[in-house]
Amino acid sequence: MKALVIGGSGLVGSALHRTLQLGGVEVVATFHSHPVNGAPRLDITHAQAVRDFVETVNPDVVFLTAAKVSSDYCEDHPEEAFALHAEGTRNVAEAAARCGARVVYYSTDYIFDGQSGPYSEEDESSPINVYGRTKLAGEEIVRECAPQSLILRTSMVYGWVRPSGNFAMKVWECLQAEKAMRIADDQWRNPTLADYLAEVSVRLLQSGAQGIFHVVGKQWVSNYEFAQALARVMGLNPDFLVPVSTAELGQRTLRPMQGGLKTEKLECTLGTAPMDLGESLKRFRRQWRADTRIIYAPQKVSSHAEKLKQETLDKVREYYELVHKPRPFAPYRTRIQYSGRVFGEEEMVNLVDSALDFWLTLGPYGDLFEEKVKRYLGARDFVVVNSGSTANLTAVLALMSRQLENPLRPGDEVITPAVTFPTTLAPIVHSGLVPVFVDSVVGTYNVDPSRLEEAISEKTRALMIPHALGNPCDMKVICDLVQRYNLYLIEDSCDALGASFGGRRVGTFGDLATLSFFPAHQITMGEGGGVIVNKPRLSRIVRSVRDWGRDCWCAPGESNTCGKRFGWQLGELPKGYDHKYIYSNIGYNFKPTDLQAAIGVAQTDRISEFVKKRGENFARLYKGLEEYQDFLVLPRIDPRASPSWFGFPITVKNGVSRRELVLWLETANIETREVFAGNILKQPGYEGIPRRVSGTLENTDRIMRDTFFIGVYPGLTDEMIDFVLERFRRFFKGQPGLEIHPLT
Repeated sequence: MKALVIGGSGLVGSALHRTLQLGGVEVVATFHSHPVNGAPRLDITHAQAVRDFVETVNPDVVFLTAAKVSSDYCEDHPEEAFALHAEGTRNVAEAAARCGARVVYYSTDYIFDGQSGPYSEEDESSPINVYGRTKLAGEEIVRECAPQSLILRTSMVYGWVRPSGNFAMKVWECLQAEKAMRIADDQWRNPTLADYLAEVSVRLLQSGAQGIFHVVGKQWVSNYEFAQALARVMGLNPDFLVPVSTAELGQRTLRPMQGGLKTEKLECTLGTAPMDLGESLKRFRRQWRADTRIIYAPQKVSSHAEKLKQETLDKVREYYELVHKPRPFAPYRTRIQYSGRVFGEEEMVNLVDSALDFWLTLGPYGDLFEEKVKRYLGARDFVVVNSGSTANLTAVLALMSRQLENPLRPGDEVITPAVTFPTTLAPIVHSGLVPVFVDSVVGTYNVDPSRLEEAISEKTRALMIPHALGNPCDMKVICDLVQRYNLYLIEDSCDALGASFGGRRVGTFGDLATLSFFPAHQITMGEGGGVIVNKPRLSRIVRSVRDWGRDCWCAPGESNTCGKRFGWQLGELPKGYDHKYIYSNIGYNFKPTDLQAAIGVAQTDRISEFVKKRGENFARLYKGLEEYQDFLVLPRIDPRASPSWFGFPITVKNGVSRRELVLWLETANIETREVFAGNILKQPGYEGIPRRVSGTLENTDRIMRDTFFIGVYPGLTDEMIDFVLERFRRFFKGQPGLEIHPLT
């Protein structure tokens, strides 16, 4: 399905965009007044522009959320309101009808007079203000132009979006600033979380429903009661809320006093009750925490607890300065690590902030971390897990899901290099797939692209290709083979966050890709990893595998995101079996904690800085070691690639002993590592596994014997690198046939 969301920058439009993407739907969103990254601007009052745009997109469904929701604004600008809500709606409905697309139109309880609410779908409409009259006109136009479409009426839609004029945000802004707010206690509505409205919209569409449906929250409450409930959930002081009558407020535009909507038709169609107010406010609070945790900054606080937190976080900053600031380098005594954690006060502040909130499972920081990594990569989705190893397992299991039309099955072949990290191979073996091993290239340490095609057989279904030590593989050759032979591709990008090939980030070429956030990698959460998702169909599956394999997509602590918890019938389970305990995939609990994600949120802001520093350290080492190329094979880089170096790999030659050189460095406190498992087939744990070897593994064995790497990570200083180069110079001083030049 392809969806067009008109008004994608608004509260409902942005919620729809998230929901559709999560469900694997291809989405195009537009904006009018508030730009959205990558979204085109569309003015629906221009008929020809709408026709041309809809024809170009050619969607299966058009969600029309664009509206002026301020009653006072509409009352003051009736012609503009009519042009948008009526004529604009006609333009969209007619354009959608031309390409055979369904329309989902969002209306309001303001089409009723509010004398005897809440109202059912059959009750007679009688709007009392311009906003209600123009939205009702839009309903009539949709019924006329697109009779098979959906009209969804709702009430008091809210969600965490800044800046936003929705009622919940106004309440929060006043209370967190300790300002009194007068609120009508005689206006009654059904507060409706925007995300719930979006999720139900999609479910109704998928069910084939047509006509008018009321989609609102479960409770019918006064504005004042809703504000009180919000204050309690958000930990704000409700004493600043002042109940008054509508007459005392002096609002210049008439409002329905007893508005709100009944949902019996919705419940009958979907089999579940609307979302409870308490549940929806918990989700609102989760959105708030994710938004406000980007970077801690002192601000005016509204409670003694918040003041204590601010004081605590200020002390954390002091503690970092005293304890964790880098120490001066001392040759031979300071350990020059091959890699390690690099962090500042922001990581510690986030970690303590999360600890004080005591959200132990994956939560708001996790949401924010996923969004920031996804945005950095330009990927369709990113799913955080608890290690790079489980990321690889999650990716393999996702491609074996029965929810795919043509999944991988035990016995299928997966091509992968024999120079590898064990947990790149382990998921293939454990899943009953057959690894096909291909040789690598000395210098790049990546799979030999010239050997891939000859390794393909009629049983080959996938490639699992690591970007060794942050040096991108030849993605042109690999992607060409994937396309020609209809293969799945998993990129193991655990060492390569920030690298690119042909101007495109590695990790965005494959169906799926993986990252690791172990301290050795480009950024760290302590432990942690993630799956990069580049195909819409795979997002739900990857999250399912990570979350026990369950079909439910509720976040931890939530119970009825779909609004249909007891309305599903899947597999051979009885109808109504609790959706939280329905498992559509074979999976595990691979989630990290929010404490870890809190560190990751701060680290993502450093990715570009870290990648640049790694590159600078690599360049200094390369320049310093160039004169020893009679004895060392230095790293090779494809001119189309921009590496994000994990380490500096070196292969010895012409009789140089790797063991002697490594010991020479290690005795000076310079840390070294071999290229992971070397030839993985020589490792005791992998003896006798089912496999096929394509061609020879001559280079693989040489890498196992003669290759090691040293560090380039951002914690290395110029003094450290100079010392490393001096140590190499002293080692080669006695080698024949080499003229030594003093260091400058």
